[in-house]
Amino acid sequence: MDFCLFNPEGLACVQRTYAITKSPFLWGELSVDILMTVKPLFHKLFVYALLIIGTVIFSIPFVWMATTSVKMDRELFVEEFNLLPISPEPRPYSPFVDTQYYEHLEGPFQPVLIPAFAGLARDTGFKMPTGIDTVTAYYHLGRGLYDRMWRSLPSAVWDLAPVQIITRARREVDRNEVNRIFNNVARQLSFSQIRVRNTDLVVQELGADTPVAQRLDNETPDVVTLRPIEEAYQTYTLLNYDFSNGDRIVLSKVFDLDFDAADLQRIQLHLRPDDSWHELWLTVERNGVRYSAERALSLGNFTWMTATWQTPGPDDVSNKIKTWTLLHEAAHSPDFISDPRRVKLTFEIRRNGFFGAWWSKLRFNYHRVLDHIPLWDYTKTSLFLVVVSIGLTLVSCSLVAYGFARLQWPGREVCFVLMLATMMIPPQVTMIPHFLIWKSMGAYDTLLPLWGGHAFGNAFFIFLLRQFMKGIPRDLEDSARIDGCGFLRIYWHIILPLIKPSLATIAIFTFMATWNDFMGPLIYIADQRLYPLAFGLYAFAVQVNNNPALTMAAGLIMTLPVIVLFFFAQRYFIQGATLTGMKG
Repeated sequence: MDFCLFNPEGLACVQRTYAITKSPFLWGELSVDILMTVKPLFHKLFVYALLIIGTVIFSIPFVWMATTSVKMDRELFVEEFNLLPISPEPRPYSPFVDTQYYEHLEGPFQPVLIPAFAGLARDTGFKMPTGIDTVTAYYHLGRGLYDRMWRSLPSAVWDLAPVQIITRARREVDRNEVNRIFNNVARQLSFSQIRVRNTDLVVQELGADTPVAQRLDNETPDVVTLRPIEEAYQTYTLLNYDFSNGDRIVLSKVFDLDFDAADLQRIQLHLRPDDSWHELWLTVERNGVRYSAERALSLGNFTWMTATWQTPGPDDVSNKIKTWTLLHEAAHSPDFISDPRRVKLTFEIRRNGFFGAWWSKLRFNYHRVLDHIPLWDYTKTSLFLVVVSIGLTLVSCSLVAYGFARLQWPGREVCFVLMLATMMIPPQVTMIPHFLIWKSMGAYDTLLPLWGGHAFGNAFFIFLLRQFMKGIPRDLEDSARIDGCGFLRIYWHIILPLIKPSLATIAIFTFMATWNDFMGPLIYIADQRLYPLAFGLYAFAVQVNNNPALTMAAGLIMTLPVIVLFFFAQRYFIQGATLTGMKG
């Protein structure tokens, strides 16, 4: 087709193809094709973005529980919210100053007041222990005093000039206050009394007539130096160590006992860790036998504590809070201490690296949980209840659903409606009648009420299985009947294999309900030996005064089996939920 274009030089006719005239339509079709191609892509990206955002949001509580379970107590009761725990720092030397303790400060004039408060600490006559960096220590003493004054002085004082604030703070700062702040920022590995106890509960302090720094012999003088410290309230030994000369500290001593060494039951060491996360091990020699601690004591705190080791005994199988570490037989030799009235104690501190310190911190609260409660007894009870409840629920519900779905009998629909009507009754209404029935049967304070009711089915599960069974073709049942199968053989060989997804769904629901059951044990169980895990963790939370770290650690232990079960059974769960009631 020809087109004429007008220009100043005259009329010019140019031949154009028909395709050019049609180009707007081609561009339109191309735009539509691009739109049809890009739109599903954006739709998928939008859906995936929503799924990722939802996953992140709903995983925040679980992440918070996991991170809280590995925090130390001092990380919990602070004003600043920190999702992640503080990274442990296995220092190669001690004593040292913790520069993170007063890391976040509030208030004005910090560049001026902090050095001034450090000067106030010097003016009190406070004596810095040997082996510590005095410049760093006094600086952080100033930070600690600043934090103390910010919290204690009236707000009107902080509206004054820095000189006036210093004058007002001078009246509040004394040696005791400086010593308290120093104990917050200084990390010093120390020990004092060593006590032993026999099976008759006779207590003896070892080396009581010996100076505190000489109660243990230093076998690694190149690594550590023992310094006696005398304070107003106690006398103790400070360990100045440097692991650049070795990886271990060994302190040992042979002690005379006031009783037979064969009766030795418990050993206690009063010590102050230095938050270095190194490991303290104990070895005991008596009667020609060497005993070793089953696990190390992590030096992951900085307050005075009593470390306890104990030989195996009846207390290990009781429900007592286990505040001790077990000592197990390691070797026999005539070279070991064999005097019936003597014992040799060897304390060994092994250096820990960065990853070893993290591993110790990750396990710390979980060891405390396992020591506080008989977790394995609670777990065995819960597993028994789960297995029995799932088995009874699957058998009873599938049999009743088979009768409603595949058998013809008078009043079937009426009975089915009555069964569904029971779902309208709140469980709080039947709680007391159920309790009276089980108590009259003599089942109070037994596990029978927690699993016996599952033998009578569940209305919702029966309805779920009935809808699934109604979707199974009648031809399969007729063929089996022609081959001579009765009702039970058809149920067992034809129906059950075809409803596996629904059975898996019911098994998951029953597992979660039984595993997390709290109200049932609260009503029927009084003996702590019969506690399942859910109720046992409640008792544990009461014992530890709802300590967040320990409670989260115990809760994570209880939650993990549910997560693992759903992870491996989610395919059956989704099939059972989506295929219920489908014909085919």
